[in-house]
Amino acid sequence: MTRRERAGFGSRVAIATGALLGVLILASAATSGASSSGAAHAARRDTVTGIDALGDPIAAADQHAVEDASAYTARPSAPVPPLPVKSTAPSDIGSWAAPHTDATGVTGIHSVLLRTGKVLLWSPYAKHSAPASASQAPSYEIQTMAAVYDPVTNTSVRVDPPDDGDVFCGAATILGDGTVLVVGGQDPYHGWYGSRGSAMVLLFNPITQKWSQAKPMAAGRWYPTVTELADGSAVIVGGRDVNARGNNSIERVGPMPSVDPHVVGTMKLDYQQDLYPNQFLLPNGHVFTFAGSATNFLDPSTWRVDKGPVPLAPEFNYPNAVVLPITPGADIEMVVYGGKNKFAGTTTSISSKIDLSSPTPKFTALRPMPQPRTNTNSVLLPDGTILVVGGNQIDQFTNPYLQSLLYDPVHDTWTPMASQALRRGYHSTAILLPDGRVLSAGDNGPVVGGGGRNHEEIYSPPYLFRGDRPTIVSAPAAAKVGSTFAVVTAGEVANAVLISPAATTHATNMHQRMVRPVSVPAFGHGLVLTIPNDGSVPPGPYMLFALNANNIPSAAAWVMVS
Repeated sequence: MTRRERAGFGSRVAIATGALLGVLILASAATSGASSSGAAHAARRDTVTGIDALGDPIAAADQHAVEDASAYTARPSAPVPPLPVKSTAPSDIGSWAAPHTDATGVTGIHSVLLRTGKVLLWSPYAKHSAPASASQAPSYEIQTMAAVYDPVTNTSVRVDPPDDGDVFCGAATILGDGTVLVVGGQDPYHGWYGSRGSAMVLLFNPITQKWSQAKPMAAGRWYPTVTELADGSAVIVGGRDVNARGNNSIERVGPMPSVDPHVVGTMKLDYQQDLYPNQFLLPNGHVFTFAGSATNFLDPSTWRVDKGPVPLAPEFNYPNAVVLPITPGADIEMVVYGGKNKFAGTTTSISSKIDLSSPTPKFTALRPMPQPRTNTNSVLLPDGTILVVGGNQIDQFTNPYLQSLLYDPVHDTWTPMASQALRRGYHSTAILLPDGRVLSAGDNGPVVGGGGRNHEEIYSPPYLFRGDRPTIVSAPAAAKVGSTFAVVTAGEVANAVLISPAATTHATNMHQRMVRPVSVPAFGHGLVLTIPNDGSVPPGPYMLFALNANNIPSAAAWVMVS
């Protein structure tokens, strides 16, 4: 029996409209705690009609965008003025292409790079159903709309998941065989309330572009985090259940072919910490969790949770936490910056670093961001720098930043980059593409102020304008950890990196990892690489980039690591 058939719920929410001729205007009270949390959906959903900032229809006539209440209470202002730049040359600040209108209407609130080089995007919508008779009210079925976007051809195709659930505000990662795992989201069977979690588990096959539904989790999760483990399975923490209470259980899914989730332990997170905590798999197989005001270390061999060091300051409301490029034999370091000092608090520019290899890890201060930002997205680039995209200063959409920043972790410096055209605040995403460019999508806030919605933007970093790029002529399609193999290139190269495909939402990239394997120049134009067997490369698909002596990367070759 599907969720749609469950007695007492149904999948259609009847909304009385009287003589409003199908126009829905609904405002629901926020669930407990939502009014004090900048992250909580206060659950107002309005029929969306009209034209967006680029002159395109926002949605088809039988759909309306699903909005956060702050999309209506916020007063979007003009973008924050850009910082001075070294020059306007693309070789210094990069270049943003003009926005592309996605004809599917899907907004990239969730973005996952597939091992085909295409991108899976999804967002929510409510599908209108006419009443069976004049005496009945029309119905709206909460669903998820999804699309696969091809950044090479700028085309998209709709690939909606099963129609009896809503994985909006869920979590995603990529399992060891390349399957996309999606868990949780917003429960569509309790009216229009936000912060009520769904227990749904979905799988997406990147080759067939088909969804399948697995056994649900033990309880719902809204705003959870899911992280791949060393064996290619995944661990799920955080989020809120169907009653809007924190879900403190730890669940595991996989490894494939098993897809059934199982409760394996407990991680207690408070009402602020349980919303999209940042998690990272460490080479020793443990998982480090950064949850705003606290950290934890999880040992998947025993499911024991040990408290970690206290951050320099609480950073909630979508800070960015990024594990720096991993080099065999070197310490594992993570940086965190931005967000707010508490939910609904003041946006911060604080930045810090932690050495996760230390027996007594602690946070140390770094150079602050040049501006306080929340809702930003950070993208690890092949040259080891971090591109910071979008974000805003107040509420979820007010005082947006159109100018990107580049963080150099080696020199601890922030450099202003080029500005994009559209606002990318709350519900925006950004991911690295196999050709070395960066995709920016999402932001379903008010059209006033230039919300990104169903318009993708692509950024070309400065390294694409600094000379000829090397080309990978041949590389293995599959390799095992600890193996050594040859990479033949056109043009001399100095080293190579492996970067996992991203799975990101709400400024939280749940599958971001960059590893520098041992590489030795060979053949005049090529490398001999050894994939580390120290646990730093969990199984799954990776983008292999070769870089020359000027740190200019090639386009990537895909390697499936097992």
